[in-house]
Amino acid sequence: MGRPRQVLDEDILEAARACFIEHGASVSTETIAARLGVSGPALLKRFGSKRELLKAAFGVTTTPPWLGMMEQGPDERDLRLQMREVAGAIDAFFRKMVPAFAVLREAGITPEDLRGKHGELPPPAQTYETVTGWFRRAQEQGRLRGGDPGVMGGMFLAGLQYRHFLAHITNQVVPPEEDDPWVERMLDVFWQGVAPEKKGDAKQG
Repeated sequence: MGRPRQVLDEDILEAARACFIEHGASVSTETIAARLGVSGPALLKRFGSKRELLKAAFGVTTTPPWLGMMEQGPDERDLRLQMREVAGAIDAFFRKMVPAFAVLREAGITPEDLRGKHGELPPPAQTYETVTGWFRRAQEQGRLRGGDPGVMGGMFLAGLQYRHFLAHITNQVVPPEEDDPWVERMLDVFWQGVAPEKKGDAKQG
């Protein structure tokens, strides 16, 4: 008799995400396990329940990976280059996550499920605070014009997130990243509103 197949957690989560998006929250653990070549009980032994597997698959309580790029920045490099790097990472994140929101809603994932542990901010709130802090520090460095950094951060996130939600609810397909000019076009427009004022631009009192 052969040894049981060893499957990494990352493999399980990838397969689970694909199955949940394809079949919905009601997909059986046996279907997910079959894609991996393991048994349903072995799958649940690793994560405890299908609900916990779903939460882990979509990172419900996990900090978005791109936040680390903004927590300490901006650094001394060109600010627009850094915005482009972060925007690309955020766009990739929402490409993966927006189709998952319908599954989470179907599964009854509540706001309580989104809360962080040990008094931490929920990931959505932590995201907003981190992005706002990045824009505030850029202002303090004199690299952006004045204004509410929370508004800047909110518009930055919304500009990257909204089109994925719109495509999802209208059943449209977002082009592959390499063929998609959206991020560049959005950043061009956004920069016009936040770029430092040139001498003579400010209105005279």
